[in-house]
This record gives sequence, structure tokens and C-alpha cells, in this order.
Amino acid sequence: MGTLVSQSELKQNPERLVALTTTDKFSFAAHDLADIQLSALQLRFKSLVDHVPVLGRFAEDQKLKTIRAIDDGALLLFPHTLYKSYPLSAVESGRFDRLTKWISALTAVDLSKVDTSRCDNIDDWIAALDANTHLRLRHSSGTTGKLSFIPGCLGETYTAAMGFKRFFQGFGNESDANVEGVGELPIIAFGHRKGAMAFARMLDSIVLHLYQGDESKIVPTQPGRLSADMLSLGGRLESAQSRGELGKIELSPGLLARRDAFVKEQAEQPRRMQEFFDLLASRYRGQRVIVNGVVPPVVDACVMGLARGLEKMFKADSLMFLAGGAKGRKLPDNYPALVERFTGMVYPRTGYGMSEAASGITRMCPSGHYHVLPNIVPYLLHPQSGALLPRMALQTGRFGFIDIAAQERWGGFLSGDEITLNYGDKAGCPCGRRGAYIDGEIRRYSEAEGGDDKITCAGAPGVFDNALQFISAQME
Repeated sequence: MGTLVSQSELKQNPERLVALTTTDKFSFAAHDLADIQLSALQLRFKSLVDHVPVLGRFAEDQKLKTIRAIDDGALLLFPHTLYKSYPLSAVESGRFDRLTKWISALTAVDLSKVDTSRCDNIDDWIAALDANTHLRLRHSSGTTGKLSFIPGCLGETYTAAMGFKRFFQGFGNESDANVEGVGELPIIAFGHRKGAMAFARMLDSIVLHLYQGDESKIVPTQPGRLSADMLSLGGRLESAQSRGELGKIELSPGLLARRDAFVKEQAEQPRRMQEFFDLLASRYRGQRVIVNGVVPPVVDACVMGLARGLEKMFKADSLMFLAGGAKGRKLPDNYPALVERFTGMVYPRTGYGMSEAASGITRMCPSGHYHVLPNIVPYLLHPQSGALLPRMALQTGRFGFIDIAAQERWGGFLSGDEITLNYGDKAGCPCGRRGAYIDGEIRRYSEAEGGDDKITCAGAPGVFDNALQFISAQME
């Protein structure tokens, strides 16, 4: 490894793993990385177990007083349901003090002095937390009818920015190993500039740490805020409609008061998109840029741009950050070609990651594999029994991980993804990267297989149910 950061430093400051070059990240000998990860797990657990109430409850139920081996971490993987375990009645009644108590059980950040008495909606609540604490909530899209909230913190904004920067960097002697431009080139951002979803929070981090606060470097399709309230309402309406319960939806006075603003924003989106394309054509055509977005909105915008006669907009050596798959959308069969026609760039190798990670997006390597970043400690569990599968050879199961770069929350998470993980056989990946990598397709467990809401843990039976009951009690 060529890094100047010692292993002892990484054990004490595991978030520094994120800032390592791509070559250094994937050059650790297996025993050295295991040593760093175990020390970091022990450090995070010791510092958080008495300050993150849900973690304390998990550890108590699992009779875990200390972490002695990496396998112990599998007992402390939080299900996604934990992050949306608040009652909707707290939102509907405007009781954001109760939501604050609820999120307090998931973070070590002190929220006791946050005043939510003037908060009429979720956006107000998030703004109050931003203004008065160093908590930085991220929320989901709410497509299931309820938003999930991940309690990130200000310290994680640096790791997020560095993760973005290293995303473009190749390994070893790959042609993009010394890629330049991140921190200088304008970013064409296919999404809302403001808000608390992962995309907008990432842009906040990039502007703060890589562009020295220069907002002019961000060129978004939608310059405004993606409202958490609008997403919450949309998800609830869709869910209620599918159950035939649309007439039972209750709206808070705060949400009703903002309804007209939501309708106006929707009506203005076509005009904003036209302004976006006009700006690209007049100012950024032929320039080297960074294209940034999740696959579906990028494809949608490229189709719209092509319909306006816009093709080969940017220099061919521009950079492109694409994350996520189709997200349940039916995309055109030739969508990579459409993106190439509009941008004038080669469709990139995409990224895979979890919004629950402080910085967990990894780019597919030239051999077609997603390599697990060194700040992510991976686990595979049997989908029915919840038993931990051996951390060796080739295993297929439910993917869980602990992000040791998460600083003021526990980074353990159990996903609904089925993956096959190659823990690093003797042959290794042809690309030369060391360590574990995902072999083959990633798929979601269906409800029939015990999907997201029917997760079995690796330890004591009922530990998830106990945690949900515990966190609900914090709101009383």
C-alpha cells in the first residue's frame, strides 16, 4: 500500500478509510484489513453503546458486552423497519417533539434542546434539526407509504464528499487511476438541489468540502427543494389507494397549508426543465463536466433532451456518476445508448451502495464486480433462519453490513438484498483489487421469501420486535 496513513491511525479513525485512494483501498492484505475492521468495530461499539439507546438495547438482548470477533457484529444489524418505526399519528398531529424523541434513540447527537413548537410539517422539523444540531437526517422516497429517517451527522459530510471523489478513481494502472476534475468541474445534477434525500445531501457535502461553498458549480434540473412532506403524502396516497382506503387519509393542518405550494411546484417543473436545457445548450455545451444522478431521472432527462434535438452535449472525457438501478421503473431497452447520445459520453460502470452508509457507494470494476469498500464490514445471513454464513469462499444470502465510517450512529444495517459474496479466493478478481466482492446479480427478496419486513436476525429470537417496542416507548 502506498498510503501515508498508518494502520494504527485507521483503527482509531476508521472514517479515514474513505479518503484513501482507490488503489490503497483495495490493496490491503486480508489479515491487515480484518485487524483494522475488528479494532474499529470495538472502538465504535464502546463509544456508542451507552449513547445510542437502540444499540444498547440490541446489545442487551444479545447479551453482548464487548466485541471480540468480527462475527459478533452480525448480532447488531438493524433492520430497515427500525428507521420508520415512528407512528404516523405523530406527523398527522404535528407532534414533532415526539419524532425528535424517537430519532434520539438512534443517534448519539444530543437533541434535548431542540425546539419543535413552531414546526408545522416534516420539512420544518428537518430544518430545525439542521439549524440547531449537527444531526443531518437523510430520508427515503417513502414509496411504501412511510419515510425512513437515517440520523447522519455533520462529520459524515466529509466522508460522503470523499467517497464521491474516489468513486471516479481507477485502481492500479487503470486508465482513470489519476483522473482529475472533481472539485473543479461543474456538476450537472439530475435532481433537486435542496432537500434531505441522499442525492441532495450528497450535493451539500460536495459543495462544502470539495467546492469551498461555491454553489455556482452545481447545475441541477430542479433548483428547489424536494419536500419530505410531498414525498410522505404521495407515498401514503399510493399505499392507501392500493388498499382501497384513500378516503381514510388524514392530513395535518401544516400539510394542508402547503398543498397549494406543492401544486404550484409541480406545475412549474416543465418550465424549469426547459430552463435547464437552455442553460446546458448556451453555457455548458462542449465543456468537460461531471454528470451526476440516479439512473431513472438521468434517463428521463436524456430522453427529454433528445426530443429537443440536443445531442453530444459534453466533452467525451467528462465524468459520470450513476448510482442505483431502475428502482422498479421500466426503462427503455436501449437506455444506455440514449444516455450516450445525449451526453456524448460512454455509458459508465454504475455504482452500488446503501443510503444507510456514510459512504458506501462502490463503482463496478472492469471485470464487472462490485468490490466491498474497506469501511464496510460485510455479512451474509441465511434468509429464513437468520444464521450467519461463513465469512469465507463463496456465499449467497441476505446482505448486511456495518459501516465503520459512521460516527454518531451505529452503522449496522440488514438489507433486503440477496447477493453472492466472494470473500477473496486465491485467484481473486481479474481486475487486481483485493478483498471481498459481489459475484453475479443483486436481487431483492420477495415477500414470499420473507422480504424486507420479515427479517430474521442472527441472534436471539424476537430481538427486532423488542427493539421496535423499545424505540416506540421512547416517544411516550
